[in-house]
Amino acid sequence: MLEGLYDGIATPQRWQQGLLQVTAALGGGSAALVTLHRPTGLLSLDHAGTLLPDLEAGFPAMQDVDPARAAEPLLAAGHIYVDHDYHGAANLQRMPFYREFLIPHGIGNYALLPAGSGTEYLHTLSVQREAGRKSFTLQERMLMRTMQPHLRHALNLRQQLRQQRTESLLLKSTLDALTFPLIVCSAQGRVVTSNAAGQKWLLAPGCPLPAQPAQLSSRLHRLLEQACGLGTETARAGALMLPDAGVLVTLPFTPAAGVHWRDALALVAIQGPQWRPAVPGTLLRALFGLTPAEIRLVHHLLQYDDPLPAVAEQLQLSLNTLRTQLRAVFQKTHTRRQSDLLRLMRQLGLLGPGI
Repeated sequence: MLEGLYDGIATPQRWQQGLLQVTAALGGGSAALVTLHRPTGLLSLDHAGTLLPDLEAGFPAMQDVDPARAAEPLLAAGHIYVDHDYHGAANLQRMPFYREFLIPHGIGNYALLPAGSGTEYLHTLSVQREAGRKSFTLQERMLMRTMQPHLRHALNLRQQLRQQRTESLLLKSTLDALTFPLIVCSAQGRVVTSNAAGQKWLLAPGCPLPAQPAQLSSRLHRLLEQACGLGTETARAGALMLPDAGVLVTLPFTPAAGVHWRDALALVAIQGPQWRPAVPGTLLRALFGLTPAEIRLVHHLLQYDDPLPAVAEQLQLSLNTLRTQLRAVFQKTHTRRQSDLLRLMRQLGLLGPGI
């Protein structure tokens, strides 16, 4: 039973099967994951595969009169809610939620198992029992308490995985919107991921980043090692002219917080006349994670050769704030001085207003 629950963390079909096994073991006829969004007070259902369609469809209209709302403090504290115990069997029969909604759909009573709580959401597993059956037995409630930490742990892992997948899709859609190739690879040239333009470029005849890392040119290999910080004091950017008048730029790549990779990685960006320029600011945000204020500063530095006090006055910033932003830009772009930054922006084709 527990194996089925954990096996379903990454697969929706197995997750439903695991919840169904838990439901059957707890003496329920159907089940649903019910999530309370605390800021709005709205409840949402993630059914386990056995809810009647009419029951699921009618729940939004009846959720405001669900008597389990009164037990939110109990659930938030991690305690199991059994409706008969909390309200009394006689009172339940008079409540609209039972009289007009649950009982006509064949459900007589239910229990809620807290499965995770935060400042924004409260997650529970609702185990429903058919009308005409007695409430949950003492043995079944003891099993609920045994199952509860496993349910909470499995649900937490499932939500983390879904969050990571969502973030990955959002990031991919952002990178795919860029019209030039962008590839993340190892120092040996092994491709980890790329945007849509990068996938096409990798398949093009004569691509300098071959499918077989052993065929990587020594020049490009050195640039990738340099971007990965191998054999150098610090990782740094580099560039390689391409036969089609384009430029291959290698950049140090730092995965986002919480993302761990076994090898150092490099970011490869292809620039050239055949690639449409990026939307202003898009490239600097995508490649380096610069903030709007930092992008504004970079744009100014590339356009005007002014001393920092004059730049601070023109941008209406204090000199300390300007220096803080500039240090952040140097750190994010892996450069040490304005001349390094200017050279990198030239390699990326970012000189001018369209950055």
